[in-house]
Amino acid sequence: MPTVDVGGVTNSTGNGSSPLSFNGDKIQINFGLNVTAKNPNLLPIYISDMNATAFYPDPLGSGNTTPVGGGYLDYMELPKYSDFSFIFPFSIAYDPMTDPNQVILNDLADKCGLTGEKPRDLTISYTIQVTARVLFVSVHPTINSQSTFPCPIQNNSFSL
Repeated sequence: MPTVDVGGVTNSTGNGSSPLSFNGDKIQINFGLNVTAKNPNLLPIYISDMNATAFYPDPLGSGNTTPVGGGYLDYMELPKYSDFSFIFPFSIAYDPMTDPNQVILNDLADKCGLTGEKPRDLTISYTIQVTARVLFVSVHPTINSQSTFPCPIQNNSFSL
């Protein structure tokens, strides 16, 4: 049975986009997730349309989550009998319309060390929908999980 592990972040986005971008009043933090996939099978597995949606937990502890971005990978082949690593392009997109009291923005700024606090890890839950094909059989699993990783943008990693 293949396994997939998200092992942290990289400044490389995997698709050449800038680490930080602005679109009007929206802020997008682009980075890559280091993914290791183990395929112990005799046949390669072909992954397509890997679409992730990221959710940020309510910093006030209500248990609610807010959609804050995600990522997309068009195609990837997991070779047979392999431990294969790749970068999954991912982004956190901050939209003030979904955070009118700036609770998420303030929490991100604190955790990324932008307010003078010591940087702390971010925990993001996500849903990944993917098509996986072996020979002529395709399956469409949905993976729900979470990942904890260092903030990809920290006070000393960019200048405004």
